This record gives sequence, C-alpha cells and structure tokens, in this order.
Amino acid sequence: MEKKKGLIIGVIVLAVLVAAFIVVYNMTKPGSGNSGNQQVATGTSADSAEGTSGLKNITIEVKGSDGNTVSYAVSTEAEFLRQAMDEAEGLTYSGTESDFGMMVEVVNGEQAIYAVDNAYWAFYVNGEYGQYGIDSQPVTDGDTYSIVYEPAEVIPEETADTTGEVDAEDEGSKHIIIEVTSADGTSVTYEVATDAEFLRQAMDEAEGLTYSGTESDFGMMVEVVNGEQAIYAVDNAYWAFYVNGEYGQYGIDSQPVEDGDTYSIVYEAA
Repeated sequence: MEKKKGLIIGVIVLAVLVAAFIVVYNMTKPGSGNSGNQQVATGTSADSAEGTSGLKNITIEVKGSDGNTVSYAVSTEAEFLRQAMDEAEGLTYSGTESDFGMMVEVVNGEQAIYAVDNAYWAFYVNGEYGQYGIDSQPVTDGDTYSIVYEPAEVIPEETADTTGEVDAEDEGSKHIIIEVTSADGTSVTYEVATDAEFLRQAMDEAEGLTYSGTESDFGMMVEVVNGEQAIYAVDNAYWAFYVNGEYGQYGIDSQPVEDGDTYSIVYEAA
C-alpha cells in the first residue's frame, strides 16, 4: 500500500515539473513577446529614433579670394547657421558682434572687411543670396550654405546738387523728411520734395546732405554721413536706418519712398 502511495505522489510531482517546464519554454522561446532578445531590439530601435530626431545633413562651403572652395559636411540639430558653423570641424570664423548678430569678417584666417580690404563675406543658400545673418539664418535638412569672399567697389562721396532754388514745376510729388542724428545726439533735418522711388535718390536730392560708403552687388553700405564715419571694424559703430521710427528692413538702394514718411539715419554704437 505504501509503495502504491509513493508511486502516485511521484507521478504528481513529475506532472507538475513537466507543466512548469512547458510554461517556462513558452515564455522564453524565440519570437515570444516576452523574449529577452525582443526587448533589447525594441529598446535599441527607440533609442535610435530618438537619437536622430531633428538631425539635419547640410553642406557648408567656404570660397576664398583665390577661388578655392572648401566643403564641410555637417550633421546637426542646429536651428540657425551659426551653431552649425561651430560644429563644422576645421571651419573657423570671427567678426564684430552687434544687437543684430555677428558681422563675419574673418573666415579660415582670411579677412574681408569693407573699410580695410574693400571686400566682404557674402552668404548664399542653395545658390541664392541669403536674406539673414548667421545668427538668424534657419538651417534646413539638405541645404547648402556658401560663404564667399567677394570684392566690393568703393565709390567717391556723393553730394547733393546745391544749385539753389527748385522751380515749382520741378518739385517732386512726394514730400518727405530725412533726419541725420550724429554720435553726439545732434540731429539735422532735411525736407525733400522728390519723385524718387528709393531712398538713395532722395538722399542725393537733400541739399547739404553728404554720404559715402562701399558698393556691392546688393547696394551701398553707408559708412560716412555728413563727414562722420561709422564703420564696424574701425569705429565699433554703424549707421542705422529707421522709417517713421521703426527699424528699416532695407538698404538705401531698396528702401521705398512714400509721401509723408520720415527717414532717420542714426549713428549707433555696436
């Protein structure tokens, strides 16, 4: 009787062990949702997706005065060009800081400063002239950003015609005011009747107003007004332009002239 009882217990224990083995096998066999390998794969995939989130692959090109071009392939999460330039291995640059960002003057050891070198560093995005400085130029995946040494043409100081009276029949259809505020805070006001489309022509017509600067394909960068110089690299200052008290969005060659407007030319320290 004792032998029979022991046999029954043995059979029960064996059945329990077999059942436990089957459960463990089903939990660990390949393809199981609870497999250790499957968990590792899932975690790696998620980490990879997170690591590449927002990654942009761009090209930065630098073309020096000798015409040679150096290219930098950059993978970045930068929002603006300046950060991407910082991440481009081997690319160096410096310049003058202002409230509007950096004016780049030296790239890879080569200087291009208007007042000193009669040249400047031009920026292009996919072959089109950039509309922003390096601090505000957005970075987009796949784009090419070119930094190009370009010579500028200096023209002599322009002085308005001072022949005197203006005949009524020759008086312009737009009546505007041009104000010049110098470094000491003194302002000179010019009332101008003009048919000029853009500000530069109206400045030429303002009796007694003189100005000069450096020419480029994009217009003049004004550096001297009424004999007072304001050049970034030399004076740590610049001539700022305002339209009806609001900071101008254009240079003098492309700033439209509207009847009744006031155009302010202000000496500002950088």
